[in-house]
Amino acid sequence: MVKDVVLTGKFEGDLHTLGRLTVAPGGAIIGSIDAGALVLEPGNLVQARVKVGPPPKSRGKASPPDGTPATEGFWSSGLRKLKAFALGRR
Repeated sequence: MVKDVVLTGKFEGDLHTLGRLTVAPGGAIIGSIDAGALVLEPGNLVQARVKVGPPPKSRGKASPPDGTPATEGFWSSGLRKLKAFALGRR
């Protein structure tokens, strides 16, 4: 995937970029845009579904400090014990 795009002609379809999309004068896009940033210069045509911003961060499970694979029981059992202690249910 490219980082920055400057569109000076016509583009139809889905345009994805991690960086900045600049639609220059005379540029035209019809379709969808997914970009890190969007610059629309005067004199262009944009007919698109637009999503602008950084890509979502991965929601992978964190590994325990000792490097063993993360499991549901490692973190949640400790949190359950802490909650029970805080509520006086030892």
